[in-house]
Amino acid sequence: MRGLLLIVGLVACDPAPEDLARNLAGPNPVVRIDTAKIAKNFDSPELRAALVASLQDPLVAVRRNAIASLAELEATEAAPALIVVLQNDVEEKVRRDAVDALGRLKDKAAVPAIQAYLAAAPPESPPLNAIWALGNLEDGSSLPILAPLLDHPDPFVVWNARAALRKLRPPEPAAAAPVEGAPPAEASPPASP
Repeated sequence: MRGLLLIVGLVACDPAPEDLARNLAGPNPVVRIDTAKIAKNFDSPELRAALVASLQDPLVAVRRNAIASLAELEATEAAPALIVVLQNDVEEKVRRDAVDALGRLKDKAAVPAIQAYLAAAPPESPPLNAIWALGNLEDGSSLPILAPLLDHPDPFVVWNARAALRKLRPPEPAAAAPVEGAPPAEASPPASP
């Protein structure tokens, strides 16, 4: 009940993002939990930085709410910190939330961490959100990890793998380096009408 009153009070008073940032670092755990949850409705660089710092909060609820708010705010600058959370957080729910957020933020730097998360999962129950996230990141390097899932006995895994594979883009071919001493390539003449 206290938390609800706090949320109503904060929303009714239209708090400044700087006040929310201060609340995220405060000593009251209920205030930190509620502030991390409502932060998605406010935006400022200071608040985003405070949400990133909240990814290290000792309370699972604060970390999960901070992840959700960062994803909702489309805070792409949070991707490196979310990758660390995915790799190191001891709570599976927090790691799963980080996968969802990274998939929404579409930072391709997250691909190796999500691939490792999926590869470390028990083969009989791969996390569907990791399959979705790899598809949403549209990185062709996920093909060898996702393609074998088409033969999985669980139809939900197969369906998600197909959906993800449809989104993958092949890796960009490397541009050929010019040969030393060769004349520069000329552009094709325009087509005549």
